[in-house]
Amino acid sequence: MPAKKLPDTDEERIRALETIIHLEENAKEKNTLSLREIHDLKSFLLAYDRLHTRVKHALADEMSSEKNCFQLMQNAQLYISHFIQVLYLATVRNEIKADNLAYYGLEYSEDFTLPDLSTEDNVVEWGERLINGETMRTSQGGAPIYNPTITKVKVHYDLFKEAVYSLKIYRQNTHRNRENMENLHDKADSLIWTAWTKVEFAYGALPSMERDKKYHEYGIQFYYQTGEY
Repeated sequence: MPAKKLPDTDEERIRALETIIHLEENAKEKNTLSLREIHDLKSFLLAYDRLHTRVKHALADEMSSEKNCFQLMQNAQLYISHFIQVLYLATVRNEIKADNLAYYGLEYSEDFTLPDLSTEDNVVEWGERLINGETMRTSQGGAPIYNPTITKVKVHYDLFKEAVYSLKIYRQNTHRNRENMENLHDKADSLIWTAWTKVEFAYGALPSMERDKKYHEYGIQFYYQTGEY
């Protein structure tokens, strides 16, 4: 006899459990499973399906947050890079001394080399450096940078930083729900396997066509090796 093939995904597990419960609750003849077993299947399916729904919602929230975070990151990158370029130009015009760039963690560069702003961490780091640097320089009498002002930079930096924090929470929520779901896989597989085995035992003596029809109704799948049928 070929081996039974258990479902591979959560959706397939849910469909398998729903099929078993439906057939058992609507059986015209004697049930294959006991009333207690049917009750346990229904209770487990309810919890499993609810958690599956939470996983889908958590993933949707995470994807939405990622999209929002990406847009706000682009805005922050634009204002941070623009502010740095204005800083460099101010040193060229001698409006700011070149050594004042150290306040921002920058060094004078004739080609106006910009820092790497390709990652979330780098954008957060450089936004903080510019805000702190501008605060220190102006507190010592330096004229503030305009177009963009550090206030404008900070607005977009704060929005992005808040989005990064929110995305982190959404990712943690998705990870936690997925872990909880994975912890139920063995239980789901065990319940399905047990139910299918009892169906095999109950209908295994029928003629092959009737037997296979019953197996198909219950959603039982098999691994067939070469020569098996």
